Amino acid sequence: MKLKMHACGDKSLPQTERVYFQVLLPKGNKEKSKPMFFCSKWSIGKVVDYAASLASLKNDNNKSTAQKLRLCHTVSGEALPFEHTLEKWLSDEDYPLFSGGNIILEYLDNDVLLIEDTESYLRTDFRWFGMQHWSPCFRSTFS
Repeated sequence: MKLKMHACGDKSLPQTERVYFQVLLPKGNKEKSKPMFFCSKWSIGKVVDYAASLASLKNDNNKSTAQKLRLCHTVSGEALPFEHTLEKWLSDEDYPLFSGGNIILEYLDNDVLLIEDTESYLRTDFRWFGMQHWSPCFRSTFS
């Protein structure tokens, strides 16, 4: 519930079309993650552009030589194809996305279609609490 309360997104989107994610931001970014919501009908490309804007990230996806900002699945590590929609991934049989779940936004070279170590995005600095993985509810309590 806290994810929805703190999420950034287009407030004009109907509630029924909103999909919420804790977006894990690129490694090396000062901010580690940000709660966001998107329209389930949007293409992955539009989601990437919108998320980059909300997180103030450099997005050179329109340049052929630049690293691409990609949306990646936290379980499979797969870079989601730009032309697919969120709706398609919410109903995927093998690795569905879940509203309220995590998703990775990362810069990848053009020939890279997979993040090998997705667990590294989920680790936190809350080791002094004895926690191994990040929890959206836990983290938002301390934000």
